[in-house]
Amino acid sequence: MLSISQDRTENTSQSFIFAHWLFGRCLGLATLTAFLSYWSQADSLIGPNGISPWQLDLERIESFLEKSETEQSKFSLRPTLLWFSIFANHHLLFSFGTISALALVLGFMPGPAALLSWIFYLSLSVVGEPFLSFQWDALLLESLFLSIPFLPFVTRHRISDPIKHSTWARILVLLLLSKLMIESGIVKFTYFDTDTTNAWRDFTALDYHYWTQPLPHTLSSWVHSLPSWLDWICLNAMYFIEIILPFFFFLPKNGRRFALFGQVILQLAILLSGNYGFFNLLTLTLCIPLLDDGLVPKRFRLSTGLDKKQKKKITPTVHLSHLATLYFLFLSTGWNFLQTDLQGNRINLIQESDKNWTIKVRNYIQPLRSINSYGLFRVMTKTRPEIIVEGSTNGEDWKLYDFEWKPDHEDDAPSFAGPHMPRLDWQMWFEGLRAERYVSQPFPKFLYGRFLNIIANGGGQKECFDLNHVLGEQEMRAFAQAPPQQKEMILSNYQSVMNSFIQQSTWFGKFLEACFESNLVILEKLKTVPFVNESPKFLRISFAHFEFQENNSLDNDVVWNVDKISGSQIMIQKK
Repeated sequence: MLSISQDRTENTSQSFIFAHWLFGRCLGLATLTAFLSYWSQADSLIGPNGISPWQLDLERIESFLEKSETEQSKFSLRPTLLWFSIFANHHLLFSFGTISALALVLGFMPGPAALLSWIFYLSLSVVGEPFLSFQWDALLLESLFLSIPFLPFVTRHRISDPIKHSTWARILVLLLLSKLMIESGIVKFTYFDTDTTNAWRDFTALDYHYWTQPLPHTLSSWVHSLPSWLDWICLNAMYFIEIILPFFFFLPKNGRRFALFGQVILQLAILLSGNYGFFNLLTLTLCIPLLDDGLVPKRFRLSTGLDKKQKKKITPTVHLSHLATLYFLFLSTGWNFLQTDLQGNRINLIQESDKNWTIKVRNYIQPLRSINSYGLFRVMTKTRPEIIVEGSTNGEDWKLYDFEWKPDHEDDAPSFAGPHMPRLDWQMWFEGLRAERYVSQPFPKFLYGRFLNIIANGGGQKECFDLNHVLGEQEMRAFAQAPPQQKEMILSNYQSVMNSFIQQSTWFGKFLEACFESNLVILEKLKTVPFVNESPKFLRISFAHFEFQENNSLDNDVVWNVDKISGSQIMIQKK
């Protein structure tokens, strides 16, 4: 009897029937959350009256291809179903994507449901830049893409009717989790700030992280107030979990279970310290293939038939050649990503040439956005510059455009966003970091103000590169009298800085245009819209550093210390 019991325990520790069943449902839940969160913001972000309409994006791609001699196709630049007139409606794609994700949650045709979810999310994400440029969007696409061989191609996947799965397909999912963790760990040591410091290396990163992260929540200030010795323990534990534990994924029972425990602890800690949308749910889903049946309560195993010796054999839909192709793409690009991570951001040692075959593979697969590199918080931000937007009808009385999730004033308490991803507020965090650099120097600050003025008043790239239009009469006279060398330097800097603005900050100019026009399709995502029945004639853009108050308690009304950046204000008048 003892021998039989031991054999049964050993068998369950090497069996992953429950993980196979649970994985598809949790992946479907993460995908469903991503679709619904994005859909709730789609009209304001990519709709016809949104900040960056997808129709205009596709028109720009077509115009670019007509004028250039590139061999690229519009599908390689924007692989989306929106090119086809029958699918040219983003709400239709969101509907189909939501249905396919729901089917995955319910275990209905899991393999095809994952494939369709991947197609629909890819179609919607490629037209969503810059709002869909986050690493968890890339991670979702790669998770769906690489999980297809692991998920069964059956009508219903029931826990009571076990289905045989490929061990190599399960390992591929674990390799994705390994890549996410190892890359995120390595880059913390190899990437340096502009002042050549590295807060991860000197163990000061958590002095900044909780209040400089994009969207803190209710518990973030409390976590920040915990003793510094606990931060030291947490940092070392994180390094161990990210860099060392992934190798335990492929060990026998005890090592694998220890790795699972560490990954779950890390994700729960991240969840309790900040808002990261569906990232935690998705990463925990990738941990599920580590869960062997021996960890499932015996009563549950008996009631659901997990202890059945025979698994239903299904003719594999994904052949060995397909799985081998995925392994080749994953491992070859992974090697290239690892080289880049180890190199860091100091010296370029990798030869970007045609002779480097891994770069060829990476470029080949890149249009699908489904084999990606990761590296969360490569460089720890040490300040929190916030952009404060105000409007006025007379230039004297100012009203605040108060965002839903990001802080705008000292008593703007952080709150839980759950798995929802507030993409406008996230972009404001990135724009604040860029603007902090711009306003610290006179010439970039001047150009940034002129750029925002042009875009907010309905202008475009043509006006931005018209030197007379941008500089104005007085500045053009001064420019004309400058020595030739100085003129050349000014023009070079001008073009470089303006290109950066156009690529990274056009969306913010469009948001300011929505403020001038009282465009509620966009502004409805804010907590407070000060002008509804009338439009402001002036906008004031201010910049301030925010930091948690010391000894902050959960019931404190004043959360932030606010230090306005002097001389950084930008005024924009409606024309």
